[in-house]
Amino acid sequence: MTDFTKPDLTTARPIDDLAAKTHTTNFLAAPTEKLAAAGAKPPKNLAARYQYLQACTKKVRQALHALVTPDVLDGCHVVYADAHRMTLSLFSATAANHLRYVSMNCVQALRAYDQQFCDLQEIRVIATPPAQSVSRQNSSQKTLSENTKRIINQNANNVIKHDGLRQALLRLANDDGDTKV
Repeated sequence: MTDFTKPDLTTARPIDDLAAKTHTTNFLAAPTEKLAAAGAKPPKNLAARYQYLQACTKKVRQALHALVTPDVLDGCHVVYADAHRMTLSLFSATAANHLRYVSMNCVQALRAYDQQFCDLQEIRVIATPPAQSVSRQNSSQKTLSENTKRIINQNANNVIKHDGLRQALLRLANDDGDTKV
């Protein structure tokens, strides 16, 4: 007799790692994606450094929650840390400038938060834009908003003195491509 009972979907099934590791990646994939699909692991010293920076990032976010808004902290990552110096990376230049302004307060907060940061003397802040996706839009396909077009037209007509630059900006701002000089 055959058993026609429904399978129990609440229990987890083990994942077949070998099938995932031997799966061929897209030929357009980045080299790191190809290595990961082949089952390669980063060197131990690199993995340990990454884990250390992740732990520092977590502590920094906890220590600075009173000084900086949660939006800024979400994009904050420790990219370098030693006993005396730390470098933080932020996605926004505005947020980076704000953090530079309060950097001495941040140093004091980190010293008070954890013994690991007791010798910290300086925080450097850099702005790094988030990584762009592989499928980028062609620049000819991008469109400008009406507000941007209006601002470009105003600046071209009222501020720009160079005729060639003015005509190029007006061509950019006008959909149909004819210039208004």
